[in-house]
Amino acid sequence: MTRAPATRSSARRLTVGALTLSVGEVVGKLGTLGMLGLMARQLGAADFGLFSLGLGLGLLLASVVTLGFDQRLVQLVGAEPESLDARLSALLTLRMALAITVVTVSAIVLMTLDEPAASREVIAVLVVAGCSDTLVEAFRTAANVRAVQVVPAAVLVVQRLLALGLVAWVLAEGHGVVAVAWAYCAASLGSLVVMAGVSRVVADVRPRAALVTRHHLGDFLRAVRVTGINDLVSMTLFRLDVVLLAVLAGEVAVGHYTAAYRLLETVLFVSWSLCRVVQPSLADTSAPIASRAGIVRACIVLVAAVYVPYTALLVVRGEDLMHLLFGAEFASAHVLWGLCLAPLAFGLAQVGATALLALRPDPAVLWASTAALATNVGLNLALIPAFGAVAAAVTTSLSYVVQAGVTVTALRRVMPVRSATRPLAVVALAAFVAAAVMLVPMAPLVAMAFGVGVYVLVWGVLTSVWDRPTLGFLRSLARPA
Repeated sequence: MTRAPATRSSARRLTVGALTLSVGEVVGKLGTLGMLGLMARQLGAADFGLFSLGLGLGLLLASVVTLGFDQRLVQLVGAEPESLDARLSALLTLRMALAITVVTVSAIVLMTLDEPAASREVIAVLVVAGCSDTLVEAFRTAANVRAVQVVPAAVLVVQRLLALGLVAWVLAEGHGVVAVAWAYCAASLGSLVVMAGVSRVVADVRPRAALVTRHHLGDFLRAVRVTGINDLVSMTLFRLDVVLLAVLAGEVAVGHYTAAYRLLETVLFVSWSLCRVVQPSLADTSAPIASRAGIVRACIVLVAAVYVPYTALLVVRGEDLMHLLFGAEFASAHVLWGLCLAPLAFGLAQVGATALLALRPDPAVLWASTAALATNVGLNLALIPAFGAVAAAVTTSLSYVVQAGVTVTALRRVMPVRSATRPLAVVALAAFVAAAVMLVPMAPLVAMAFGVGVYVLVWGVLTSVWDRPTLGFLRSLARPA
């Protein structure tokens, strides 16, 4: 008699947490999208491509600093909740040492390259920004373990809006891509200071050097062979296409691809927020495996309910959206069509990997990301010289499809996740109807608004008729706990 209210309370808590993070992510992503749109219009394709290349390299090198330690922190604290401060202290110690190493080695390598000084400076500054963000992420993970989502969401918004404001200011003053890179880096460093301070005050997270022990450092390092290598491979998969495009097709192609890729990356907050909120519950060893499998199934349905209609929007009205955000120079429907399957495949892979790593450092996650990376590199090397940015887009989608297939298959072997065929079919049918509505000749924003409204209406009606379990789950979230 007491289990149902407790389950509803847990579901509502997870939902509120996901919504809180999602709101912060939406505002932050809109700020980033506005910043990049402004840069694309003011800098042109070549300099925008240089900034995109530097940002991609910065995030790629930052993966050497992350090494999956944030996921490991959640897993370790899930078994020993009282050890959070000590675990975070060890994590920050490792991350600081790795960040200093990465920045130093990057600076030395850049000095040896026969590239313009401005290009080397842009890349170096964005590497510093990427490493700074990994420290912010450590504090955000610790706050999430304490079930404090408002603080990380607020700091994210502050960082993105600060970056937008600083970039807009330096562009208005007539400065170029070097000043833009410094403005972006300043926002990252500022958010680190803010996040460290508010985590201590609001989430009662108090890392300190005295708590660092060899035992706690070893707990992180022992997982590197799975979570660390997987993090490196996953980030390489996420960013390598930009580097290969720059080498094989030039910075203008990078600019066109990055503009389209931002429409993919902007919506990834949905799966990211869900996974971040549910990961502590999935790692809770006191909860039965069946209840954790139910959480995973709900995440799969919710991810599909957002990403499938978004795919329809990109196919039908993506070119209009690109024109509105980045200008006519970047409006390419072909690149968007190549990327349209990537959000759904990425979301499914992320849900599966989160569930597997919450249980243990599962090697299947590494196998999935490695297979996806091999697909990405092989197809990019073969196709980019002939087809440029379009090849990179198609390859990205296929890579995530491979990763999702391997990850979900492995998950079903270790967790009793029930089939979600019916709710996914409902989502697909509602998205098809919405796409047909968006094809009606009308102003682009009006068409998109009508499409969203029709999708929500049709999905709600079909769910009430053919997918009663999902409807019951959604209703339970609205009931008092």
